[in-house]
Amino acid sequence: MKTLKNYTKVLGVAIALFTSIASYAQESITLPKGTNVSINVDRNIASKSVQPEFQFGGVVDLDVLVNNEILIPAGTKVMGKVVSVKTAGKVAGQAELVLVLTKIQKGDKYIPVETEALAVQGEAQGKKTVRNVGVGAATGAVFNKGKGAGRGAAVMGAATLLGSDGNITIPKGYNLQFPLASEVNFE
Repeated sequence: MKTLKNYTKVLGVAIALFTSIASYAQESITLPKGTNVSINVDRNIASKSVQPEFQFGGVVDLDVLVNNEILIPAGTKVMGKVVSVKTAGKVAGQAELVLVLTKIQKGDKYIPVETEALAVQGEAQGKKTVRNVGVGAATGAVFNKGKGAGRGAAVMGAATLLGSDGNITIPKGYNLQFPLASEVNFE
């Protein structure tokens, strides 16, 4: 009878260990470098009122797929921060916001991520317009351990972001896209 109890205990431990390993293998998926994470911001981010390290949140607006499986569903919470900011009055009429994502929620925890720096820049050319939204190579080099220099720019029209005072406001709900700067073990 004692042997049967010992066998049952060993079998129980083995099943628990196997289940744990199988669960880990299923949940351990790597997001490759360059994976695009498209988000909608949860608040206004204005060049005239935020400082570097300002935290913002948002939600993923498009499912992120890996091997045709949804790894990050739309609606997942994300966190980010302002890396640098310049107001129009301090930089000869040119405002700039540089943003990165820092965390993506999975279950009840956040997983740290490194993304390319996203630069939103306003240029003064006759009538003031925001010229582009893109990855700044110099900023990427500084904030991505030197690996961001020379990377391509993700450009999209953003004329509605520039206010009459020359400063930039990214409105609540605005869509921003952040490519991952390094792979992320999303377990």
